[in-house]
Amino acid sequence: MRLRPVVVLLALAAIGVGCGSGGESFERRSEAHERGAVREARQARREVARQQAREQSEVEAEAEEAESECDPNYSGACLDPYASDYDCEGGSGNGPLYTGPVAVVGEDHYGLDSDGDRSGCEPY
Repeated sequence: MRLRPVVVLLALAAIGVGCGSGGESFERRSEAHERGAVREARQARREVARQQAREQSEVEAEAEEAESECDPNYSGACLDPYASDYDCEGGSGNGPLYTGPVAVVGEDHYGLDSDGDRSGCEPY
């Protein structure tokens, strides 16, 4: 009868040892899970950065395209480079298109700078 408590104690000791190794396994699984979560977070940040870079490129491309739609000979207003003629708003010209004050930075092929001072359609 005295052997029974010893057997019970040995059984409990064996269970305790097993729990200890199970605890280590849990720790390893927890660390692996944490590493995986960190890896996923890094990957998500990279994807966000890539998406932001793509969006920035699209915005820059649209801005470049908009600039290319303006006549490079004039600044201060976006004049259509394919227009047949521009005249000054409120002037005596017959259009078909009109503009307000502009700086002439290239060739004045629309004749907006009547006095040659590189300012076109100056207010009178």
